[in-house]
Amino acid sequence: MHILRTKQQHTVDTPNGNRVTPLATPRLGAGEVTVIRQRQVPGGFNPTHTQSREEVLVLLSGRVTVGSGEERSELLAGDTLIVPAHTPHQIVNTGSTDAEWLIVSPTGMQFFREDGEEMRPGWIA
Repeated sequence: MHILRTKQQHTVDTPNGNRVTPLATPRLGAGEVTVIRQRQVPGGFNPTHTQSREEVLVLLSGRVTVGSGEERSELLAGDTLIVPAHTPHQIVNTGSTDAEWLIVSPTGMQFFREDGEEMRPGWIA
């Protein structure tokens, strides 16, 4: 077993009003699952992107709108979103308060911009 204390967590500010805190990644000792906590300010967004593997998002607080193609769905605190691999999607904080969620995915997942270029966020390793 491996315990990661709160004081060991390192939060990273990322573009468009996002803050990311890796909770379980290979660098932190996780071998099969990655868990990330993300916080987003009102009006903040994640650009449209895809992943090579399935992703699960659990909204802890706030309200966001998830877009995939022409489809838009609102998530409220407590809702869970399962994004299949290779599905283009975007998350926008449409609420009036910060939104916070957990992202759970298999280790080794790759992220791609809308144009297909691979993104390599440092916090995922």
